[in-house]
Amino acid sequence: MKAISFLGFNKRGYQETTYLNPLQKGEYKTKFVQEALVEFYKPETLYILLTDTAENGIPDNETESTWKTLQNRLAEKVNLKPIYNVPEGHTTDDIWKLFGMLTDCLQDEDCVLFDITNGFRSLPVLALIAVSYLRVVRKVKIKGLIYGAFDAKNSDNKTPIFDLLPIVSLLEWTSATDLFIKTGNGELLSNLLQSSETRTQNLAASIEGIAQGLQLLRPMDVMREAAILPDRINAAASSVSISIPQFAALLGRVEKDYSAFGLQNPTDYQNYPQSSLLRQLKMVEWYAAKGQTVQALSMAREWLPSLVCYHFKLDPLDKQNRDEMELLLNGGKIKDNDGNTVRESVYLENWSKLPKQKKKPLNKLWGGEFNLANLRNDVLHAGFRKNPKNAQEILEQTKKIIKELQNVAEQWNLQDESV
Repeated sequence: MKAISFLGFNKRGYQETTYLNPLQKGEYKTKFVQEALVEFYKPETLYILLTDTAENGIPDNETESTWKTLQNRLAEKVNLKPIYNVPEGHTTDDIWKLFGMLTDCLQDEDCVLFDITNGFRSLPVLALIAVSYLRVVRKVKIKGLIYGAFDAKNSDNKTPIFDLLPIVSLLEWTSATDLFIKTGNGELLSNLLQSSETRTQNLAASIEGIAQGLQLLRPMDVMREAAILPDRINAAASSVSISIPQFAALLGRVEKDYSAFGLQNPTDYQNYPQSSLLRQLKMVEWYAAKGQTVQALSMAREWLPSLVCYHFKLDPLDKQNRDEMELLLNGGKIKDNDGNTVRESVYLENWSKLPKQKKKPLNKLWGGEFNLANLRNDVLHAGFRKNPKNAQEILEQTKKIIKELQNVAEQWNLQDESV
């Protein structure tokens, strides 16, 4: 294991104290937290970042520099590697230089301990950023982010050492939650929730199920998992919050964003056909809002025949029913090359009686002005056709289609039966 520490300069010299071991029962008396760090954590290599002042400054009533004293005390205890010329300013260039010095100490998959006890100016924040960066880019394993709290010493002159790594963990949980909320990618959040505890495993499974359902256009899966999401969040919140107390608030965001998709029996079209349609429409809106236009158009295209199935009280998961409803949306008749009717939908007469204000918007969406079926095909076939629409046209058309779908839902007076 490697350790990285900072040596500052105190004109009056460092004061001796007894540092308490944060790992187990034990203590070590010294005026250098680095010496206690080596005693408690046993690193193989200790990097010391030094400003010119810290390297050469000699405290009052001392005959050698603080750095020289520390070198002598650690000479036989650890492989000591100084990093000289650490910038003392706080310009943007100085910060980037310091950041580079931190990261250059480490190789891929190193195990490292950060000590920010004698950190100056923006170092604590910089260390947090460096830790998060190194975890991702170098796959570095962070052993701890420690701080010797000299100001918090007790009446016996014993100083605690705090590990601030849980703060970094909160950043990781926050990033994973934010990714899930913004994109629907739940892999990182699900991985963080993996544990031996059944409640957190169940929550991880629900998040993974919602994420996969959204990614692979499986609205029924999304609705089922979203329906049990609130209960699974409530069950797991207390367990997760033991190590990450603020995570309950993050879970609240997850519940707020995804529980709206929840429907326990999304394929129960006898009792909840409108509820299912309304949630599918929410997913179309969600996809569009997240910039996932291909998925939005794919689901929007399927929503229309499902709506017509609802009108005729048919199961929209039956392919024959869907084919029949698509035939209605295409005019209700199949004709040969000579214009003779080969087949007519058995629902055409009933469909013809539908009020124009309800039927016309569907015709406009399906094959008329918006030509949703054709637009969906254009997108899914990656534009490999004559005269494909460009990206900007597709985006603009998608916005109009979603607005029109919302108007259709209102015109058809769709109500949520599950409420």
